[in-house]
Amino acid sequence: MEYKLCWDQIGEIVSDKTSQPESGGEDKVEPRDINQEPVRTAAYSPTQLLFLLRLARLFRQRQEYTGVLGPEDWRMRLLNRAIYSTYCDALGLNLGDDARALLQRDQNRNQKQR
Repeated sequence: MEYKLCWDQIGEIVSDKTSQPESGGEDKVEPRDINQEPVRTAAYSPTQLLFLLRLARLFRQRQEYTGVLGPEDWRMRLLNRAIYSTYCDALGLNLGDDARALLQRDQNRNQKQR
């Protein structure tokens, strides 16, 4: 069974199960509404989906704890190491573009908060 992830305009991940695999496994662009940007979709294996969702969750956790914990706090260092490890795993699963997109989104959020 494959899963399809849709990246909407602000880069959030919305997942919905699909019972039929995408033809050729290539990314495609589907228009949602005449006034909205197109949505890029891609088919992922369950393992790939696990690591992308885990990476997104870790980035959200880091964003939540940035104002609470100092950068040298052991919990923040542990969270950063978990992000690095999950990012490397995503690269190993040929998810480099998607992992970099999540990283870029996280960096943009951090710059906006400053």
